[in-house]
Amino acid sequence: MEMIAFNETQKAAIVSLLIEMINADAQVDPNECVEFDSICVEYGICEDTFRLGRSLDSMVAIDIMKRMTDYQKIKTAQLLIRVIDADSNDDDREIQLFNIICKATGVDILVNTMLGE
Repeated sequence: MEMIAFNETQKAAIVSLLIEMINADAQVDPNECVEFDSICVEYGICEDTFRLGRSLDSMVAIDIMKRMTDYQKIKTAQLLIRVIDADSNDDDREIQLFNIICKATGVDILVNTMLGE
């Protein structure tokens, strides 16, 4: 699987969105934290980028994601799904947040286009 590259601002946005997803169901599961840490290692997210991501407003993070390439958007959505799936409990609030992010950034249209719908 090819690694999609992100700049530090994009990585900070991803951190922000992943943290929002972890907190969406009001229960921070240890498995979600393990998955989050794994993603941070995979994408080389340094402490400064993590701090920036933690401080970013989620609407700013969504705005940054809107300006990503189509491939970056899809990869970010896949990372969000990894966190959703980490606790084996697909909470309605997590799914709702995921759908809001996808709709706001155009990921929903990308996926439908890719599927030929």
